Amino acid sequence: MSIAYFAHELADAAVHKRVRMLQLAGREVVLLGFERDRGAGAPASPEGAIVLGRTQNQRLLARICAVLAAIPRALRARSAWGDADLIVARNLEMLALARVLTRLTGSRAQIAYECLDIHRLALSNSLAGAILRSAERLCLKRTALIVTSSPAFERHYFRTRQRFAGKIVLAENKVLAAGDVSPVARSPEAPWRIAWCGVLRCRRSFDLLARLAEQSGVKVDLWGLPALDQIPDFHARVAAAANMTFHGPYTPSDLPRIYAHAHFSWAIDFYDAGANSDWLLPNRLYESLCYGAVPIAIEGVETARWLNARDVGVVLETPFEQSLATFFAALTSGAYSRLQQATQRLAPEATRFTPESCRAFAAELAGAPL
Repeated sequence: MSIAYFAHELADAAVHKRVRMLQLAGREVVLLGFERDRGAGAPASPEGAIVLGRTQNQRLLARICAVLAAIPRALRARSAWGDADLIVARNLEMLALARVLTRLTGSRAQIAYECLDIHRLALSNSLAGAILRSAERLCLKRTALIVTSSPAFERHYFRTRQRFAGKIVLAENKVLAAGDVSPVARSPEAPWRIAWCGVLRCRRSFDLLARLAEQSGVKVDLWGLPALDQIPDFHARVAAAANMTFHGPYTPSDLPRIYAHAHFSWAIDFYDAGANSDWLLPNRLYESLCYGAVPIAIEGVETARWLNARDVGVVLETPFEQSLATFFAALTSGAYSRLQQATQRLAPEATRFTPESCRAFAAELAGAPL
């Protein structure tokens, strides 16, 4: 089975991971999509990818216009993707593009819609939100299946709001690591270190961590890309803080080193509280556990349910600010050792993709109904 993967952002690590999973399962994959301006130091698009255009973060209308402009470019590149058996469309704008292209070309490829986040506009009661949901439902009518990363997305959105009755495949944001993973043993003593990795866009998380670092002496390591539209004073505040360090962008190959120096990982997000932030199972959940750091979550969200079901991690009760400060004030070496031992008892397949799980995922895609 040959696959054309239409990506909303070619440099996205999750895109690279999904393409690699399919390749490990023996599938031929052509990668097409868009580059996005993430600033200096951001990852580059993979070699061999077909670039259809450029988009900007958070500019939904501009992204829609970019997709429309990409139609003739994609048609000119038809020789690369036109014979694919399956098209995987990452995000709604790619699903719309795939639907248009298959209609224009007469392609009989099945379409899988990969959705790893629910955009806040899709949950809005505004006219724009209603239009977006209607457009998505229209695109889903001839979509073979949905790939999503959290069962909460299926429960709270696709089955209820969108009334999708077709096949939904769960592909959690697990780590795709080459070979065995051997987490480094950490010294179970203060100063405690928390790693917050990824797109750093949650202002409330940033404020909580800054206050904790200032008042308790906990060290906070920040890795990734700060969303300066959400935290415009990010660099100034980090520069002025004694116990916060920004290390810049990273790649998946850096994860063992990042988490080797962290006792905990920040698996909390308030950015879309009550919706996407409550439903997602973030990459940092699996990455930190894979490499031996203890995730910190908040009660009442899908991440907390995942951790509680496996008896690992730290789940803070409300009020979260007070619970966070109290937890670190009372933390002992013995208590941390018990938390770390719980992570070590976790089955590897809970946090990592294996060659077998890659093949099983590809087989689920191949078995999608027409």
